[in-house]
Amino acid sequence: MNGLIRLSKEHIIPASKVLSRAFQNDPVIRWQIPDANQRFAKLHHFWEFALKIGIKYGEVYGTSEDLEGIAVWRSPQNLNLSYWKYIKNGAVKLPFKFGIEAIKRITFFQAVNDSIRNIYMKVPYWYLGPIAVDPMYQGKGFAGMLLKPMLSRIDKENLPIWLETNLKRNVSFYEHFDFYILEEIIIPKTNIVNWYMIRQIEM
Repeated sequence: MNGLIRLSKEHIIPASKVLSRAFQNDPVIRWQIPDANQRFAKLHHFWEFALKIGIKYGEVYGTSEDLEGIAVWRSPQNLNLSYWKYIKNGAVKLPFKFGIEAIKRITFFQAVNDSIRNIYMKVPYWYLGPIAVDPMYQGKGFAGMLLKPMLSRIDKENLPIWLETNLKRNVSFYEHFDFYILEEIIIPKTNIVNWYMIRQIEM
């Protein structure tokens, strides 16, 4: 994997702090947890859960032991997990950590993304997300470092890759790696634009 390290449960807490810093001002996270103080205090709980799921049912990579950047991948075999698996891995605790309103917004946003994805994706595919670089390391090539080895590997498997982004600047970044836009929508009940993108090699 060209120097990338595969993260394990021992990395969850430091990796959650990296993701919290990277997504602190993300439009979706701001909508889900509007209060900035609560976001700062609570966001790591969400990423600890997401990383636990990613490590257990997918593959999570860091750029080095310093965790300048992190990417979570879900394989075709583990895209649609049962509610029981989420509950077993700590989902039941999230309402107590975030409050019911924040959990409703998180669940709603995920349901919208899932519905769009299910319209387009009728064949096996990899799911990328989240991918983030610690703010202190952004602009130094770490995002590309995270992507390239997995893109090469998945190309050999001849499978498409799906992702979502709500930042326009990310669209051109992903287009550089041969992703293209399938759908662009404003998420209902919000003013957030989401881009749904796919990368697939020619058959």
